[in-house]
Amino acid sequence: MNGAFDRAWNWESSRGAPATKWIIVLTSAVFLAQLLLARSRIAGSILGLMVLQGDGLRAGMVWQPLTYMLLHGGVGHILMNMLGLAFLGPEVERRLGTPHFLTLYVVSGVLGGLGFVLLDPQALCVGASGGVFGVMAAFAALFPQRRMALALFPFFTLPAWKMVSAIVVIELLYLVQGGSSGGIAHSAHLAGGLAGVVYARVAGRGGMTAPFAPGIRRRIDGWITPETGRPVDAAEVDRLLDKVASQGLGALTPAERLRLEQASRERRGA
Repeated sequence: MNGAFDRAWNWESSRGAPATKWIIVLTSAVFLAQLLLARSRIAGSILGLMVLQGDGLRAGMVWQPLTYMLLHGGVGHILMNMLGLAFLGPEVERRLGTPHFLTLYVVSGVLGGLGFVLLDPQALCVGASGGVFGVMAAFAALFPQRRMALALFPFFTLPAWKMVSAIVVIELLYLVQGGSSGGIAHSAHLAGGLAGVVYARVAGRGGMTAPFAPGIRRRIDGWITPETGRPVDAAEVDRLLDKVASQGLGALTPAERLRLEQASRERRGA
């Protein structure tokens, strides 16, 4: 996850990515409550309602595919999930915009949990891994050539699409060997990752995944106002970049995207 590390490893970098920050805050707060109330009977009853299990769904506890994402099995479990979200979430959220990012995270987590229950209906499932894998897969779809590194091997990097592909293969091998071997919900990881990459592709249509790609002018021909032929000044570029940072590229109009493309060409002297 090199290349995302330096932009994600502080709260300041979450500017334009509020959902990432507050998902981490909320999930960490729930985990702290888990630790403080671990031996409480009331806490045990509440956790029993929040954890995901096939029997619970059959009993009508339809909220479990959401609430299980807030629970974790230990410090290492939540640490890995929240670090992954902190490193990759801001980039994905800024690219897709906060509403799309939040939808991606929730949908990936829910489908990841349902995928787990489908293959192992009697086992319990907790953790945000399905949502985090969805974000990771979306990152690879949106930034395929960005260099990534594993947390345990920070000096070994690969393009994002290769790294995520390798992780998927490993998860598949574990899944074939035993479903949730070692207490790890591999099926939830895979289902969440699949949901993430599909959602990123769908939400990224219309130039969001490659806003300055060749041919964008042809795609929006007829939508551009005559004034887009004038030179782009620094103030206009700053305004457009601020809009991207706060709302995501999806918030730009076709004309505004073309203005950024024009500014990019002018800066390169094209």
